[in-house]
Amino acid sequence: MTTLNPQRKIILVVDDEPGICSLVKTLLELEGYTVLIANDAETATRIYEERSAEVALLLTDIRMPRTNGLQLADRILRCDPKARVLFMSGSDCAPRGFACIAKPFTRAELIGRVGLALARLSLAKGHATAHAA
Repeated sequence: MTTLNPQRKIILVVDDEPGICSLVKTLLELEGYTVLIANDAETATRIYEERSAEVALLLTDIRMPRTNGLQLADRILRCDPKARVLFMSGSDCAPRGFACIAKPFTRAELIGRVGLALARLSLAKGHATAHAA
């Protein structure tokens, strides 16, 4: 398996709870990732549009007010079918073909799931189903 350099990976984290965003940002940055934060889907969409070439992974909560994580992912994937998505949820499951990490999660679980999503990116370049983590 190819080892990825986390310093070359930017992750867009989206959650309406600032405490979750802060925790996930800290845990990912400790592993060398660069993290962008959005507290809602509208902000996340704007960030993704501005930096889509740099964002390696969208890590989003499923349940959020107004536009939920599923709708956000659909919006991003319609614009960029090669976008990588990993869902976080305290109760809901991700749609078939997508990965989801259950809240609460440990640091090891988070890093493992993110690493898996990014590894599949490098192994599945160009495949239509490569967005599943």
